[in-house]
Amino acid sequence: MSKKYKLDKTDLEIVQNLWDGRTPYSEIADKIGLTTNTVRNRVNKLLELGVLQIISLVEPSAIEGHHSAFIGFKVLPDKVKSCLTQISELKGIVGAARVSGRFDVIAVLLYNDEYSYERFLEEELQKVEGVTSTETFFTIGGANFQLRYVL
Repeated sequence: MSKKYKLDKTDLEIVQNLWDGRTPYSEIADKIGLTTNTVRNRVNKLLELGVLQIISLVEPSAIEGHHSAFIGFKVLPDKVKSCLTQISELKGIVGAARVSGRFDVIAVLLYNDEYSYERFLEEELQKVEGVTSTETFFTIGGANFQLRYVL
């Protein structure tokens, strides 16, 4: 992802109107007062720069046998960046971020009956060097909580 590119007001208006990912560029252009080609070009630029992805999301509870959890990681101080990268690449991890507070990294995990939470701990988490402890928060419900399907 390009860390130097900052979304401007027009970019943000386009992204807000792409919320469902299927809104026609012509409809977005009409709403915010641009041409369809301008919207298309800006979306393509954001996609190429890696600051925007158009993806599908699913509510985990709508898929039989699927569950999600938030996992907080405490990490050795000199390993935070490398751990963040490693954690984000583990099977089942939907997203990970460096955070402030009692954890150094928080990640969202999607798991199911075949790829269980225990399997994640035994097969995936062991690959990350520098984790000193974890705490898991299992989701029990949500409001507008949708994830990428990564399994």
